[in-house]
Amino acid sequence: MQKVNKVRVLVADDSKPSKMLTIILLQSLGCEVTGADDGLEALEVTSQQPFDLIFLDENMPGLQGSEVAEQLCILEGDGINKSTPKISLTGLATEEAINNLYKKGITHHIEKPVTKAILEIFLKSWCEGSKI
Repeated sequence: MQKVNKVRVLVADDSKPSKMLTIILLQSLGCEVTGADDGLEALEVTSQQPFDLIFLDENMPGLQGSEVAEQLCILEGDGINKSTPKISLTGLATEEAINNLYKKGITHHIEKPVTKAILEIFLKSWCEGSKI
């Protein structure tokens, strides 16, 4: 895959090793990546700058990833990240759990562990759909 240029991405994950791995993998695919340590920081960062994609760990202290997605969809009105795709990064795998994520505003789900190949497939599909 060609490197993805100028795709601005937020990665929110309270696990530093997991967050750093995801950031490094996305950067290696050409993304411009910002990190957040939890859901509250993710909300703060998304209120200040636009992103093309928002990756959210589900099980974070303060606000879970799906709660961040829900807040962005509800509270932001016509905010800068209201329509930004929100991707859940989680170990949740049951159909019911995943459907609950979608109900709260998550638009895509990637099951952990995250790999470069999985992110590359996702980004390629997203870029083709977005015409980037």
